[in-house]
Amino acid sequence: MDSESKLQGSRSNDRPVPVCVVPYTDQNNEISLIDLWCVIVARKMLVLLSLLVAILLAFAYVFWVEPSYRAEAYLLPPQQKDIQALMIDFQGGADLKVELYTPDLVFTAFLKNLKSKGLRREYFDINNLADYYLANNPHTDADIDRIFDKKFNGSMRVQSDKQNTPFTVVSFSDRDSNLAAQRLNQFINFANKRTARQLYRNANAIVQAEIKQIRDELSSKLKLAERRRFDTITVLKEAQRIADALGIKDASTFPKVMDKSPSGLAVNTAQVPLYMRGTSALETEISVLELRKSEEPFISGFRDLQEKLAFMEAISIDYASLSAVIIDDPARVPYRMEKPNKKMIAILSVVLGVMVGVFLALAAEFLLGTRRESRQ
Repeated sequence: MDSESKLQGSRSNDRPVPVCVVPYTDQNNEISLIDLWCVIVARKMLVLLSLLVAILLAFAYVFWVEPSYRAEAYLLPPQQKDIQALMIDFQGGADLKVELYTPDLVFTAFLKNLKSKGLRREYFDINNLADYYLANNPHTDADIDRIFDKKFNGSMRVQSDKQNTPFTVVSFSDRDSNLAAQRLNQFINFANKRTARQLYRNANAIVQAEIKQIRDELSSKLKLAERRRFDTITVLKEAQRIADALGIKDASTFPKVMDKSPSGLAVNTAQVPLYMRGTSALETEISVLELRKSEEPFISGFRDLQEKLAFMEAISIDYASLSAVIIDDPARVPYRMEKPNKKMIAILSVVLGVMVGVFLALAAEFLLGTRRESRQ
């Protein structure tokens, strides 16, 4: 009996026992962090390989990318003394002074020129910056407009300082730190001179327009006075003919109304006809009017206009003293690169390398688990 039972027991031990593998899941179907860590540790070589590739790519980027340095300058509106030459008195008196420009208005005009693409292109062409940007590739058939937009215009920034509102910050980036500061200072001076020239031309144009207006007014008054003199001569000659026809040689032949009028009676002689003055007086007046050489002394306000004209013609705008901006802090040679930012690139390469490595480890584990399940 014992032998038979031993024989049956041995047979039962030789039989394969079926095993059902059920993946573990908790009640909330959550992934265990321990399992994730075990997967990462198991696939640590894949994570390290991903990190190494990311670091190598970052190193290659830092090595091959062109360095860039950004120089900055801080600007302020001009003071009153900087635009004093633009303060023009059109009336010739201190109480009637007309201020054409204010510091804020002048500074606004300067900022418009500083942001002007046309002025930047003018500076770009005058200094032949296209040759500078193509120095590394002299045989490249490049588009000058594209180079200007990308290399120069895109590198220039104008923005207000949020912390110090009166300040305006202008910056420019270049692969050469010395040239970045030098070109920024040159362009600021270039824009300042262009703005001062524009303001000078505008102010001078206003002065010249005022001078022309005064001259036209004087000329018009002279022509009108000349016509009035001719009209007066014509009227007097007609009165002379009438007096000659009536035989009135002088005013003595005019009836002495004053002697015949009763006391207290006012006689109006304003409407007395000219011919009653007699031919002798009329001939004398006509002769004097015909011999008059100048109408100027007889024109009301003519000398005042001449005085104003002399004052306007004496105005001289000192162009050299004009300045549309105060450079509070000129551009200095930057001591660190704007790009590439080595510290930021190193941090990003490590973070991205680890993230990609973990993702690849999880993906590999998922694919291997799927294959195992399909084989079973």
